[in-house]
Amino acid sequence: MRKPQPHAISDATNRRQRRNLVDVGGGRVAPPPVTADAVASRRTLLRLTVLTAISILLALTIGAAPAAHAEPDSPASFATLGLTDVTPTTVTGSTGKTVTVRGKVVNTAGRPISDVSVSLRRAGAVHASYQLRSALTSPINEYGVVSRSQVVTGTLGVGKSADFSIEVPIDGPGGLGLRSAGVYPLLVDVTGSPRDVGTLSIAESRTMIPVLSLPADQGRARDYVDPATGAEGVPLLGRDGSIAPNTSSPSSFTMIWPLAASPQEAAGILGGDTADLRLISDSLGHSLQSDGRLGMALRALEELVGVNGDAAPPTSTPDAGPTDQPADPVRDSICLAVDPNLLVTVRHMASGYLVSNNPADPDSPTHEGQGAKAAASWIARLKQVAGRMCVTALPFAQVGLESLSSIGNDDLTDRALLRPYDTVDAVLGVKTVRGLTLPATGTLTDTARDLLSSRSIPAAAVASTALAPVPDDGPASGSETGRYTDHGVALQTYDVAVSAALGAAGLTPVVPAIMPNWQQPDLSDESAVSRRQTAAAALTFPMLTAPAPSADDEPSAHHLPTTGRSSFVMPPTYWSPTVDDARVLRETAALMLSSGTARPVPLATVLDEMPAAKAPGRLEVPGDVQADVAAGYPVTQHDAETIRQRLRAIDKMQSSLVGNNDTVTTPAEYLAPLRDDLLRAVSSASTTETSVTTGERNQRLTAVGKTLRSMQNAVSLLDPSGRYTLASERSPLLLVVRNTLALPIRVRLDIDAPHTLEIGDLGLFEIPAAGTRQLQIPTHATSSEPATVNISLVTSSDIPLSTPIELSVYANAYGKGLFWITIGAAIILILLTARRLWHRFRGKPDPADEDRPEPDDEHREQATLSYDARLAASARVGDEEPVDLVIERTDHDRPEGNDGERS
Repeated sequence: MRKPQPHAISDATNRRQRRNLVDVGGGRVAPPPVTADAVASRRTLLRLTVLTAISILLALTIGAAPAAHAEPDSPASFATLGLTDVTPTTVTGSTGKTVTVRGKVVNTAGRPISDVSVSLRRAGAVHASYQLRSALTSPINEYGVVSRSQVVTGTLGVGKSADFSIEVPIDGPGGLGLRSAGVYPLLVDVTGSPRDVGTLSIAESRTMIPVLSLPADQGRARDYVDPATGAEGVPLLGRDGSIAPNTSSPSSFTMIWPLAASPQEAAGILGGDTADLRLISDSLGHSLQSDGRLGMALRALEELVGVNGDAAPPTSTPDAGPTDQPADPVRDSICLAVDPNLLVTVRHMASGYLVSNNPADPDSPTHEGQGAKAAASWIARLKQVAGRMCVTALPFAQVGLESLSSIGNDDLTDRALLRPYDTVDAVLGVKTVRGLTLPATGTLTDTARDLLSSRSIPAAAVASTALAPVPDDGPASGSETGRYTDHGVALQTYDVAVSAALGAAGLTPVVPAIMPNWQQPDLSDESAVSRRQTAAAALTFPMLTAPAPSADDEPSAHHLPTTGRSSFVMPPTYWSPTVDDARVLRETAALMLSSGTARPVPLATVLDEMPAAKAPGRLEVPGDVQADVAAGYPVTQHDAETIRQRLRAIDKMQSSLVGNNDTVTTPAEYLAPLRDDLLRAVSSASTTETSVTTGERNQRLTAVGKTLRSMQNAVSLLDPSGRYTLASERSPLLLVVRNTLALPIRVRLDIDAPHTLEIGDLGLFEIPAAGTRQLQIPTHATSSEPATVNISLVTSSDIPLSTPIELSVYANAYGKGLFWITIGAAIILILLTARRLWHRFRGKPDPADEDRPEPDDEHREQATLSYDARLAASARVGDEEPVDLVIERTDHDRPEGNDGERS
């Protein structure tokens, strides 16, 4: 729903529209044609106007003109103004009858300024939330109530400063005229007379002051009407003229306290403690210091929950939640929302880290980071705080939901939206409140809503400007709870103007991306006190805008904003509250709760009540905001396809790696940082400029791609280079495979060889981590001709590895000719053997033995010797001693015969 423009803009627009219109009979019509006489008359009028302007300018030069106002951002500003205190922060019946503002004014005019004085101006009460920001840019004439002045100093020298304190009545002569509850814009105006210029406004500071109730006042007491008379009187007016808080419709107060940082891990670094942590800069290390953004934010949290940073951590368990402690309505209404990406990074930083010189290159030179000690202390203190309050998880790295929908990967979506709770539980030792998604931009598109529904995520919190109530009958009106439903997803709304006011407080002002420019004041000249005061006032606004009490006491009978009577507060993700900010916000919230204008509603209760949300709502792009900004700068189709390709490569590589009890890590942990890098590449809250977002995204995608290519090249065949000769036709090929990854990997060989060289298939085999393996590949050469063999490595999931090698193989093989010669020789041998056996069986001499000579007596004698006798004879011959051969025949050596022959 488009909000009306501020008066300064609308008045200028109306003047442009009126230039070509004249009044005729109460309406607007086109002017008549311009004649020559009319032109001459206009020229005369122009000359008179110029002369009059010159006269006025001369009068100003000699100081005769009345005081003028110099806009804060105009060159005519002569001083700077910073507030140091506003008392009270919230006006109540017990805070007294005056408002005191203290500050310091510094002369920056380059000339002395005399008659320096200060006064307070007040505009009308804020009636719509967008005015919490736009009213701070309104012209000074809209601050119609002007208090009495207070002299600061007679003369303020060049470059000198002067402190001031002004105390004015809440009401009455010279006061602020505060007569009813509400939030009022407040302007601190400093006037003076720079030398040779005249009296004018030289500096100003704008803030807001909330009014909860008012003290007794005799003037208002005259308007009191006794209810017993039945006459209608001023609502909430007491007999003594005091104004009581409006408790007829208390607002339900729930506050999210985000703790996050833009992604700082350099992309492309593998996990599982196999590589040192690398950051893109050391800004996170500085931020964790006590004077850094995150260090001060943690101190603010400690102030919020009453934890001493040096105290021992409370006793708690993940299942029990926060430690049992006295009830605290403010603390119970606030839930710490932590970015799991920040927790993971800081936890690893505590063990030491490096800073990359080139974040786009994973192999870039590095230097040592300086924030390890601060990281260890910060994470330990955060555990103490988390043990005492409600904790939930933000989406990982503030990922853009529209980008997740475009990528369309269920595992990546779960990693971004569901697993963060487990991460926060594991790191902080708590039990998180689950079920409510908190988009960083505060908006949801229809596709993002469908994404939540598809992953069974029941609810989300969105800005009120990103949702329009759908009325059943009559004009649209918000639901009392500020909760709606759209296509099965429950939606809790919050006011983005309140978020912007809270984001403006703290160390570094932060502006929500969906905040229109015309609603955003220039905060460069505003002090921390003025910004803090505005934040406190904005916090009270949803509580102080309760409908006037009525007889039926039904708030639903009144027109309600989109947020209804809900004060669900969601500051910007990267806000930077200080200890003083936390203290003031806590005191303000406690005042609202104790007065009855608000009631505490823990986040767990909100989640329990979300299913009951029945009011229909329609998601839309906030007015005056570009669609891509509202969607968190979603990825292009080209980038989405690139991310999908990277995910497929990671999945395939992970399925090829081997993890067991003996490995340093698991494949999932080894590659988890690459998946996280892809989520960081679609972060939606790190920047507010498309060019910067696109640059960071391309940087991370490039680094992940380079790491995946490096992993492919880390597993390679050692090329023997040159000629490879096989000792025989069946000699194996000997190759060596090297793996420099931290995990074993399963691979296979793809071999391209000619048909004359048959090479066996080894199937899948495993290469050890950071080692080599020798392969014996069975071969069979059918030709002695040289063969060219191409061999490449491929993972078990078909990812090509390294560069294929080419071998020139030579084999000592003679082909089929040798085979047939061998067969012929075998046949001839068989035939010759059969021929000899044939003749022997028939008892006939073999014709091949016909030319063999007959044995002599000595040969016959030798043939009859036993083995031992022949052995002994051989030994004697070997000693070369001339001995007579004596042959003794034993009975068993004699040939068998009859007894007569033996005799």
